[in-house]
Amino acid sequence: MVLAGGLGTRLRPITYTRPKPLVPIVNRPLVLRVLDILPPVVDEVFIATGYMGDRLCAFFKDRRTGPKVEVVVEDRPLGTGGALKNLEDRIKGTFIVVNGDVICSLDLERMLAFHRKRGALGTISLWEMDDPTPYGMVVADERGRIVRFLEKPRPEEAVSRAVNAGTYILEPQILGCMRPGKEASIEKEVFPNVLDRGLFGFGFKGYWYDAGTLGSYLAIHSALMRLEGGAIKGNGLKAGESAVWRQPYGTGKDCVIGEGTTMGPDVCIGNGVTIGIGSALSDCVLHDGVNVGDRAILERCIIGENATIRDGARVPPGTIIGDGGVVE
Repeated sequence: MVLAGGLGTRLRPITYTRPKPLVPIVNRPLVLRVLDILPPVVDEVFIATGYMGDRLCAFFKDRRTGPKVEVVVEDRPLGTGGALKNLEDRIKGTFIVVNGDVICSLDLERMLAFHRKRGALGTISLWEMDDPTPYGMVVADERGRIVRFLEKPRPEEAVSRAVNAGTYILEPQILGCMRPGKEASIEKEVFPNVLDRGLFGFGFKGYWYDAGTLGSYLAIHSALMRLEGGAIKGNGLKAGESAVWRQPYGTGKDCVIGEGTTMGPDVCIGNGVTIGIGSALSDCVLHDGVNVGDRAILERCIIGENATIRDGARVPPGTIIGDGGVVE
């Protein structure tokens, strides 16, 4: 079960024209990046969504690879618990719940083996934070059994650095703790009430990002490009000999890079992107079809599909330009 019902408000305006699951991450839709962590044993996927659900339905209609995917469009948001309860009669065994905006290095096969060895009702992925106070803190014993939750603890209450990382392996019996047709949070209203029935935490290392903000969106691109070798050049790239490349960077197909332009570090551009002469790009993501003029400066920004950045323009750091936008 992929929970993808959010509006993507923190990535507006690019989420005015597409649901967040279809926003590209290194030129591949976020939802497919999320599905990448699923182990082969998964045979069916439900994606719970609401906002622009028709777009997600159309995206998966003709998909033939991987497990069967069904998009479940909610008439009204029911929260993480209500979305699961809706599918109670279709869930017959152990199931996995993933947040639709989390990109991480979690090994779900190892987590599943841990879950089964413990005979757990539920297992929650855990990520260690230097400062857990903005998150839901989790306290577990030496066997990994969770003994306490504390939402956004005060500094003096932070006895653990582990936080809920948003991926769960659950047994269908947990659905009996939820009321049908009601909005509910499984994190706040269900998990704290089943601690005595065997709820465990599974910690992992590597990387974990929530793709919901400009900062984390850019950080994901940097991390994934580094993992893929730091230098990704798509087919059909035409680049001036004096262009400067600073890793990590990535380009899609059929891109054109002008003479004297600096690409990177931390730059990812989509398919069919054109960048003029003497421009400078760093810590930014450009989606398909973007046209950047000469001597433009782009730093710490996201540029939506088919947007235009005019000659000599400077995109202020922290900016998101929507699809088709124009920067003079």
